[in-house]
Amino acid sequence: MMNLHTYADEASCVRELAAAIAAILGQAIGEQGRAGLAVSGGRSPIALFEALSNTELDWSRVDISLVDERFVAPSDPDSNEGLVRRYLLQARAAQARFTGLVSDPASMAASLERANQATGELTLALLGMGEDGHTASLFPQAPELAQALDPAQALRYVSVTPESAAHLRISMTLAALLRARRRILFIGGAAKRAVFERACITKTKAMPVSFLLDQPDSPIDVYWHP
Repeated sequence: MMNLHTYADEASCVRELAAAIAAILGQAIGEQGRAGLAVSGGRSPIALFEALSNTELDWSRVDISLVDERFVAPSDPDSNEGLVRRYLLQARAAQARFTGLVSDPASMAASLERANQATGELTLALLGMGEDGHTASLFPQAPELAQALDPAQALRYVSVTPESAAHLRISMTLAALLRARRRILFIGGAAKRAVFERACITKTKAMPVSFLLDQPDSPIDVYWHP
């Protein structure tokens, strides 16, 4: 099941989405004592991260992780961890507990092994989408895509070799995303809206995001602005 929320502009979308995320995390904290938030990188969520960082919430009870990561050192300009530290782990949200995915920039195997030791329940996975229909680092044509989309996959993270993007990746698997209590897809612009609408029609590996949109037992909320 998919719920689409549309807004007239980015500012109103970001404002409402930040409030929705805080409410989801706050409810989990009230029920379980802690909440787990996995976020995506890229340019799209910067304004949302800045809004979230100033949102009132008991951030000391929030565990933040990544949906995916480029296999680069955290100090690299392309690092999602670096992005999260610069824009989300600020102000009020500086109290959150953060765990990155590249623990050993010299070893993908070691980084993956450590990433897959994570056992905490994921309250919310915050996802983006590329104009090629990828979400997380589940890229069309990637040799590892079938493994990553396997609904019986026990691993939370796998390595991915994109054909159309720089850097090896570490990505959360479809199964792990579906195990999260909630999923939100945040997209903007006419081009991504068109990709999204095509992905709603047919579940296809040519648009991996379609596998998240066709899950009657694992609903997803989609937030879109022009």
